[in-house]
Amino acid sequence: MSATVSLSLVALLLALSHSFTHAKQVLRWSDEFRAGCKDARVCVNGGIDIRKWSFDLGDGTSFGPNMIGWGNWQRQCHTNSSANARVEAFPGKTDGMLVIQAGYSPLRTCYNENAAPSTTNYTSARLTTRDSAAFKWKGTAGNSTAVRIDVRLQVPMVAGTWPAAWMLPTTDKRWCSGCSEYGDGWCLGGEIDIMEHVNTNNFLISNVHFGGQANASWLDCHEKVGRFRAGSRAASWNVMTLIWDSTYLRFLANGKEVSRLNAGDWYTGGADRAANKFAPFDQDFFLILDMAVGGLYPGFNINDAAIAEGAARYNIDYVRVYDLLP
Repeated sequence: MSATVSLSLVALLLALSHSFTHAKQVLRWSDEFRAGCKDARVCVNGGIDIRKWSFDLGDGTSFGPNMIGWGNWQRQCHTNSSANARVEAFPGKTDGMLVIQAGYSPLRTCYNENAAPSTTNYTSARLTTRDSAAFKWKGTAGNSTAVRIDVRLQVPMVAGTWPAAWMLPTTDKRWCSGCSEYGDGWCLGGEIDIMEHVNTNNFLISNVHFGGQANASWLDCHEKVGRFRAGSRAASWNVMTLIWDSTYLRFLANGKEVSRLNAGDWYTGGADRAANKFAPFDQDFFLILDMAVGGLYPGFNINDAAIAEGAARYNIDYVRVYDLLP
C-alpha cells in the first residue's frame, strides 16, 4: 500500500513539474486568416495577408533543374490562383480559414518564376513566410526559452495528396532550397515537419530531417518520425504543435506529445558535432504551408476524379507562434 502511494506521489510531482515548466506564453506572431479582406495592398484571394505570406510558384525548377517536382517527383504546379489558395469564412461564423485546394487540369502550362515553363496535370499552392518572418527559440544555445508553434488544420482524405505544415532554414540565396548557414543543399540545414499527411492514412506525422555530408548534402540524411495515430479523427480538425528549444524539439497533437528529440540526437555534416551539438537547429527557420499531389511519399496512385470534384481541400484555421517563458 505504501509503495503504491509513493509511486502515485512521484507521478503527481512529475506531472506538476511538467505542467509548470512554462509559466507563461506570449504571442509573437499569428495569422487567424480573417475572411473578407478586399484591400489589394495587403491581401489577395479573400484574405491571404501578403505582408505575412508569399507564394512559391511552379514545379520547383526555379530552384534548379534537379528540383523538378520539388525535389521528390511531385506532380503539381503551384499557383497563386484563388482556385488553389484562398481564405473562406467558416459557415455561420465571422472568422475564416486558409484553404489550399488541389486541382486537376490535364496538360496545363506551368509558370516558373526562374525557369522555363513546363506542363503538368495538377495544380495546388505553397505559401511561405520566407520574405517576412522566421522563428526559433530565444536566448543562447544551451540557455534558451522555447518557441511554440500551433497549427490548427484539417487534411483531405484523397489518394495522392500530401498536405504539410513545415519549416526550412533561412538563407540569403533566393533560389536555393534548403541552403543554410551549414551548407548549400538539403539536408545540411535541417528540416522541421510540424505535420504531414498522405493519401487516406488514419495518422498524421511529425518529422525532423538532419545530417548530410559537407560535400554531398543529400548523403547520410536521417529522420525522426512521430506518428499521431488519429484513427477516425484524422479527417477532423486537429492542432499540431512544435515546441522548440535549443536543447530539444517536441511535437504534440492536440496537446499530447507524439515525438521528442534532444540536442545530441541530431547533427549536421556542415558543423563539428563535438563542438556544436545544437546545429543545425540553432538557426532561424521560416514556415511553409502547402499541398503536393503525388511524390515519393504518397506515391502516384492519384485519385483524379476526387481532385477534379474538389475533394482535395487542406484547411488551416490558424497559425500561432508563442514565446514560452519560465
